Amino acid sequence: MAITFHFNGNKIQIFKVFSDTLTEIVPMHSHPKNGYELHLIDDGKGILETADKKYNLVKNTFYITGPNTLHKQTPDTENPMHEICIYLKIPNSKNTDRAVELFTSKAFWIGKSNAAVRHIFKTMVEENESNGLLKESILSSLTIRLIVEITRLYFPDETSSASSLSDGDLNESRSWILDQLLLEDCSNVTLDDFAKNMGVSPRQAERIIKDYYGSSFKKLRYEAKMAMAATMLEQENISAQECAVRCGYTSASAFITAFKHKYNETPKAYREHLKI
Repeated sequence: MAITFHFNGNKIQIFKVFSDTLTEIVPMHSHPKNGYELHLIDDGKGILETADKKYNLVKNTFYITGPNTLHKQTPDTENPMHEICIYLKIPNSKNTDRAVELFTSKAFWIGKSNAAVRHIFKTMVEENESNGLLKESILSSLTIRLIVEITRLYFPDETSSASSLSDGDLNESRSWILDQLLLEDCSNVTLDDFAKNMGVSPRQAERIIKDYYGSSFKKLRYEAKMAMAATMLEQENISAQECAVRCGYTSASAFITAFKHKYNETPKAYREHLKI
């Protein structure tokens, strides 16, 4: 595949999006000028070796190997790593977007991914495997989102002010990230988690949520938990106690009360109505 698009004066090319389990060693190699390979370990274990250091690779590790960065990947023989990989080329441009500039400032980086990065990676794989008419446009848009989120991993204390996005665009992106956090782990995610991921204070996080949802974080999390509970009751043979635990409730009675407040019936009655 090869998709070329322009963003704020920058030419960006997507050459590869794939998901695979590595069962064999990938020999030491590097990428040419302007080439950036983005790696997300989705499962399993392995070793990354650069010219001067070795790193353990585990689930949710994210790393980037840019121009002329030597690297070698060795999967664990008993638990080989499953990797999602995206290969980009970003030729130099005189009119550089700030987010792109920050992204291309590092030829190598390794650390833990966040929920936003993981979601974008997986969505790009799904879109790449589709044959939709808007495939190229969607992949281009997701690439820009990914670049912005990666700069936040690079510079967690600086990107809120360094990004060229306007406050409105930035908060739009932040609200999208909250959607993903609630979808991925609504049972445990906290306001502090959201604030930390976005590089803002809890008070500012609450303001963003109020502006974009007209609600509070507590209510949004409650709605997400109830949606998850309803889905589990519809699709699984699950007890109220287990459903309560998976939704983050400390007792079945508290969960049943919360569920009844939302759906006007108990989980048991809800399941019975599904059979009608």
